Amino acid sequence: MGPFETSESCQEWKEEYELPFDVIPDEDGTIFKKLSNGWVPYTLLVGSDGKVVLWESEFEEEGFAAVVEKLFQEPTDAQAEPEAAVRAVPQRAGRGLGANIVILGGGAGGLVAAHHLRRKLSGRDRIILIDRSPNHLFQSSLLWHAVGQRRADQIQRPLSDLTRKGVEFINEEVVEIDAASRQVRTKSQAIDFDFLIVSLGAQLRPDEVEGFDEMALNLYDLEGTAKINAALDSFSGGTVGVLVTDMPFKCPAAPYEAALLVESFLRKKGVRDRSEIHIYTPEHQPMPVTGTAMGEAITKVLHKRNIQYHPLFTFEKMDPSERTIIKSGGEPQKVDLLLAIPPHRAPEVVRSSGLIGSSGWMHTDPHTMATEHEGVYAIGDVNSIRLANGKNLPMAGVFAHYEAGVVAERILAEIEGKPATATFNGKGYCWLELGDGKAGIASGNFYAEPEPAVRLYPPMHPWHWGKVLFEKWWLRHWF
Repeated sequence: MGPFETSESCQEWKEEYELPFDVIPDEDGTIFKKLSNGWVPYTLLVGSDGKVVLWESEFEEEGFAAVVEKLFQEPTDAQAEPEAAVRAVPQRAGRGLGANIVILGGGAGGLVAAHHLRRKLSGRDRIILIDRSPNHLFQSSLLWHAVGQRRADQIQRPLSDLTRKGVEFINEEVVEIDAASRQVRTKSQAIDFDFLIVSLGAQLRPDEVEGFDEMALNLYDLEGTAKINAALDSFSGGTVGVLVTDMPFKCPAAPYEAALLVESFLRKKGVRDRSEIHIYTPEHQPMPVTGTAMGEAITKVLHKRNIQYHPLFTFEKMDPSERTIIKSGGEPQKVDLLLAIPPHRAPEVVRSSGLIGSSGWMHTDPHTMATEHEGVYAIGDVNSIRLANGKNLPMAGVFAHYEAGVVAERILAEIEGKPATATFNGKGYCWLELGDGKAGIASGNFYAEPEPAVRLYPPMHPWHWGKVLFEKWWLRHWF
């Protein structure tokens, strides 16, 4: 059992479900930390032949149920499977006609893929980007927006500007993806594709948390960070909470950056001595995928700034009337100002189109980003890639960026009839904003074995200015 259980509760659980085996507690969390993805334990499913048929570091009931169903198929189904698995490879459009390449999502991955493909393909090939939002938002700058260091117009660009570069833009929501018939549909039209890049990101679901809108301010959207800035401007002291409601979530450094930036803001405002700052997270350490050393380094920074850190906080509910947040089996925590990260889910169109795996996200080859559907790729936060240590590749824009380049090169090679050799190597980096014009940076190989080889470079002013310059370059280069 998990780190919150005792010998007594384990015995009660064993008796309640009449289990024929012993159930033991892991009270200090030693086993939990080794066999979990920062919070969620691994899900193992063993077939009747004793072989592991599923090993996921996240759990999603719909995907898990599909795997279980396959285990109980009749033998005739199993015998027919090889023939059914033979899928005719669709005939690609000839060079005289050109290819239709459809990109879903105008975030980091979709933007980079569209740019690379348009730059290298002829005008005969159509690049079509579809997004329900009219604007590209540079997500990393939302934290600066929250503390008044950026205006909304400074961190957005119109996706329609891509038309000047030869990329077609459709400002509509995708309502269906039909991988079999090679077509996507919006509310007004159907678009055929030869290649499809799904870069829809993770869908934020604050509606899954009762009381979220009444009590919490969303740290991960533009409206939410505008409200955070207004609240901080009028804040005269009290308790500020930064809450991670669920796992996984994108930009794993963000809750820690938010707390540090708020601490700096309140100090400069002169109300820090009348304020407390708390981080509540289900993780057992900051950025658990990167290893113990990284977590300890960030924890030391938080301690130095007198920011209270509450790991293994399994959030259960909010009580807006009392201004409290409550964890499973825990005492209510009073907060005057709550900055929260809502649950993340695969977009509804991905789920309804039957493209999710057992983890609740799209599954891809970790090196090519190819899905099981011919010519269909998934990049960025919408996919799920398991690392050598059993944890998942973090949801971060840098990975979407590099994955997009790999997918673009592979599509280009296939169109030109050449071997596709481009692969993603798992390397990436992440800034950690500390406020006061300083930042650290973590960089390394997340595909290294047995653990990601990631190093945190000491905080300094040049790293902060490096992030500022990257923001300026990004918004200018792609538009």
